[in-house]
Amino acid sequence: MTTQGRLPTILFVATPPPLGGSNRSLATILSNLEGRAHRVLACPPFGSFIEFVKEHDLADEIIDLPRKPGHPFDRFLRIGASLVIAWWLIKNRKRTDAIMANALTGLNLSTPAAVLTRKPVTVWIHDPVGSAWGRRLGPALRRLLPHLELAAVSPTAEAVAVENRLCERGDAVIIPNPIDPDEVLSPSSRDGSPPLRIGYIGGATPRKGFDLLPAVVSGIEDLPAQWKLYVHLIPNEENADVWRQLEPFDTSQVDPVGKTPNIAEIYGNIDIAFIPSRAESFCRVAAEAMMNGVPVVGSDIDPLRALLGDDEAGLIFPSGDTQAAIGCLRRLITDAKLRAELGTAGKKRSERFEPQPVTMDLLDLTLRRN
Repeated sequence: MTTQGRLPTILFVATPPPLGGSNRSLATILSNLEGRAHRVLACPPFGSFIEFVKEHDLADEIIDLPRKPGHPFDRFLRIGASLVIAWWLIKNRKRTDAIMANALTGLNLSTPAAVLTRKPVTVWIHDPVGSAWGRRLGPALRRLLPHLELAAVSPTAEAVAVENRLCERGDAVIIPNPIDPDEVLSPSSRDGSPPLRIGYIGGATPRKGFDLLPAVVSGIEDLPAQWKLYVHLIPNEENADVWRQLEPFDTSQVDPVGKTPNIAEIYGNIDIAFIPSRAESFCRVAAEAMMNGVPVVGSDIDPLRALLGDDEAGLIFPSGDTQAAIGCLRRLITDAKLRAELGTAGKKRSERFEPQPVTMDLLDLTLRRN
């Protein structure tokens, strides 16, 4: 795709420094846009996301944004980041075709630049829940940005945009997170021999359901199973009590592996993925597990049900119900045939997240007004 005989230049704005789910999805988009667009990335100059981008040469230009998430002065740094984006875009207005903001924080930072230059903006919404600030800002952003396009990774993410009064239901284009097989597919898988390994992958937070683990681990400790915890291992105020409750279990029962950059290695080392999240916009972990043929036990929230189907690629339990979660895990641990059937269905259902079609859908939407 070209614009007047050249590659289109797109300014991508991403603010969280970690290589979390939304930034991993953006990294996949950037990778698949090589040769299709001139990629300019505005993001903080630190963190695992920008390290990954530089290591894999995923951006043609990089703009450093002043950000310190969690710092008491970060609100002022956000203003500085908006000014940096606006100044860059004013100077490069003629050669820039569009802005692509990753999540609602990216949209907020991009707005001054878009207003000053009248460049079209696409926001790719990954947010699982709305915010009071978002509800205040939404109507103003809607008026200020007449050339705003909205993409959402799921109907749940679109509902956040509706809640923030950025659009009406049905206005956003649903574009799911792309899952790159080269990144997540393990070259080998376990043979199902005991002990079965149950993987908990992601944030050690109440939103992810980490607080349910002690009760659930206790509920299946009579079965031949070992938990693998792929989480940040330093306790904080949110999870210190959970870690204390897990201390009595030895590593043959609960193995705190920690974070690992090798995503494929995780799925080659587990038999079941346990996802007790209370809120998700998409849930990459479930989609990655499905692509590897790993069955999922997950909470009954809309994004997970949409991924898994009705017990098609995994078993679903009411959110927060530890006894129901224990029942699902006991059923899977003791039924190898069911594990295989769910894993096969998961592989089939994950085909819709192949990166190339997702990338082209997002690119077409971003350049729609050019």
